[in-house]
Parts: sequence; C-alpha cells; structure tokens
Amino acid sequence: MPAIYTRTGDKGDTGLFGGSRVPKQSLRVEAYGTIDEANAAIGAAKAWMERGEWWDRIQHMQLRLFVLAAEVASDEKGRATIGDKISGTDIADLEHLIDDCLAITGPQRAFVVPGRDHRSAAFHQARTVVRRAEREMLRLAEVEELRPELIKYLNRCSDAVYSLARLAEHWHDEQHIRELVVAAVEKILGKTPDDSSLGKATDGSRLGKAPSGPVPTRIDSLDLALAQRLCDAALAKADEMGVAVVFAAVDGSGALLLLNRQPDSLLASIDVAMNKAWSAFAFKRPTADLKKHADDLKGLESTNSGRVIMFPGGVPLTVRGRIIGGIGVSGGSDEEDLAILEHALSTVIGDNR
Repeated sequence: MPAIYTRTGDKGDTGLFGGSRVPKQSLRVEAYGTIDEANAAIGAAKAWMERGEWWDRIQHMQLRLFVLAAEVASDEKGRATIGDKISGTDIADLEHLIDDCLAITGPQRAFVVPGRDHRSAAFHQARTVVRRAEREMLRLAEVEELRPELIKYLNRCSDAVYSLARLAEHWHDEQHIRELVVAAVEKILGKTPDDSSLGKATDGSRLGKAPSGPVPTRIDSLDLALAQRLCDAALAKADEMGVAVVFAAVDGSGALLLLNRQPDSLLASIDVAMNKAWSAFAFKRPTADLKKHADDLKGLESTNSGRVIMFPGGVPLTVRGRIIGGIGVSGGSDEEDLAILEHALSTVIGDNR
C-alpha cells in the first residue's frame, strides 16, 4: 500500500495535477480545498438519507464535484488530460433537481431558520460551504483564467443543496404532522375503531349515530340508491327550512358517490359539502367533533390538500356499529346544516345499526 505521507509538501508547497507546484496557501489550492470541504459536507448530509432516487442524485452531484475539483487542481498540462469535464449538461441536471424539489416544497415564502431537524440542518451547513467554495472560485477567477462552467456549476450546486435542505424540512414537517394526527385521532377515537365513542356527537345529539325510527329495509352498505334517499330527505328538510344547500355522500372507500346542489346554493358549498362528507368518513367522527378538538389537531386542516373540514356539517354513516360512508351538507348555519343531517338520518337510517 502506498504511503499517505510523501514529505514533498513539508516546505509549504503542493503539486498540481500536471506536475507544477504551488504554495499551499495559494488561491487555487484554497479554491479546490474548499470544494473538497463542500463535497464532504454534502456527504455528511447525504448520510441522513435513505438509499433511493434522491440519494443517487446527491451521489451523482458529489462525483461531479470531484471532476470539478480535479480541473481546478490541475495546471494546463493536467487539464488537457481530463475527460468528461463539467458542462452545460451538468448545470442543467442541477437545475432539474432544484425544480423537482420546488415542485414538492412550493416556493419559499419566508426566511428559513436552519435546524428544524438533523437532516435539513446538515444540508443547510453544506449549502454554506458550497457558497464559500463559489466565493473562493471567484477570487481565483480574478487572477487566473477559469472556465465559466465551473463557477456556474458551483452556483447551481449551492442552490441545489439549499433546495435539498428545504425538501428535508418538508419531509420532517410531513412526518411531524402525521404523528400529531395519529396521536390526536387515537386520543379522540380510542384504541380501536369499534370503540363505543365512535359516531357520537359532542353535543349529545344523534348525529353520526342512527336516531330511532322505522326502517323499511336492511342496510348493509352505502350505494347510490341509499345515498339518493338520504339526499332527498336532506333537501326536503332544507326546503322546509328555507335554506339552499349542497348535499354530498362518499361511499365506503371515501370516494364521492353523490353530489346534489340546490338552486341558489353557494358555489363554494360544493367543495365544502364534499369535504365535510370525506372528513367525517376519513376520521370516523362528525366534523363538529374535529372542531372541538382543534387544539389537539393543530396543522391538520392544512393536510390532505386542504380537504379536512373542522366545523359542523359532516357525519360518518354508521350502520350496526360499522361505518359505511359519510355525508355532508353545506349552505346553512352550523345549526341548520346539523338539523338537515339529523332529519336525513332519522328518516332513512332509523334504528338500523
């Protein structure tokens, strides 16, 4: 094995690739040395990543930084022998990486304070080292000729590492919200979906449960016919109350099954009614209960592309202890929407649970 030490640098100079020697404190050595620091810092951040596509793209970035550093660490003779130098294709690769990160995180809307978690903090640290390497390259370019692609690559590299830091923050936030939601839902629902508290409204009404009443047929699932009967009952009550509403029902998979908009109802109520039905089914609770527990569910309303509704008007459809879908009404006040839902449940579902 060749020795790590050669003693050739004991006088304070070092050899460039190509044979010439320069002082160790020269701008060129400072530049490629800082690029080496940057590569090591990126590697430290990458160590927090799981193997996969993003890991591979960061690995490729590091390999290209080796090529860039090799060119900076070469004299004219050495540069002539280097193949596959940094090119516009490499710069475009970094721009694609930045765009892919941005597609997930969205645009930056405020200053980012590093340190949200270990992984993002490591990328932020690496980003500062890459920027320092870029500054060292600019100092070198003032006294020696450098290909512009090298400086452009470092500039995009710093942007790419910053984008990766924001991506890591996004992943951390997603996981944090997921943990909060799971903890809050477990707190609200209890340990099992069949807990006796499922389907009970916080105000003691029968919403989410089936009020007593005659049942014409046995109900086992929410199909279009049953959804239409619920809708007809709800809209009849809305007409009686003089309220224009939108009614929505989702089936046992959470997919929209029926949507009916009364004339003169608000256009915005379409999305609200659908999301009320979906939220009640997804969380197995009336949306009124989600409102009550809002403090335990901070950040929940921003998940699921903003679909989560945390105010009254949506209930899970529970039949004999099993949730078979969800229904939602929007257009009236909280009290009016609740009254319409309760009438539909009383009229159509009855004691069939």
